[in-house]
Amino acid sequence: MIRYSLLFLLLFSNVSIAEELTLPVAKDFLMDAQKVWKQKIPILIMFSIPDCGYCKIIKEEVLSPMATMGEYNKKIIIRHIDAQSFDEINNFYNEEVSHNEFAFKRAVNFFPTVMLVDNYGSILGKIVGVPSEEYYWTDLDEAIEKSTKKLHKRMSAEL
Repeated sequence: MIRYSLLFLLLFSNVSIAEELTLPVAKDFLMDAQKVWKQKIPILIMFSIPDCGYCKIIKEEVLSPMATMGEYNKKIIIRHIDAQSFDEINNFYNEEVSHNEFAFKRAVNFFPTVMLVDNYGSILGKIVGVPSEEYYWTDLDEAIEKSTKKLHKRMSAEL
């Protein structure tokens, strides 16, 4: 009986780890900015910290499934920032900064925070925390739609 319990536990712990890994980690925002320009879709950046319960819920129940859906791959570029990590990334100006420094410069100090940005890293939309677990997916869909409209407006502006 204990063997079956351990097998069951091992099986489900691997499933949750595998799901979390589908959330793409930010590495090079300059390259992502070029995709924004070509595809005319915003970048969704999720800022989180380890041991944050709500961060884990949003990653596993909303953003990881979203990252695997073809529908959303045509709407947004999803990236994850661990605000406590010192791993290096390229920011929008091709400067190497840590995940921690990137979050700090954007004044992110409440987690999870989801930001939608344009090809320059300017904020198009933002959700801080989890206002409602029940309606989070709907709120995020609305933020994506509004951000996409703002992006299209900015990209079609004339001087």
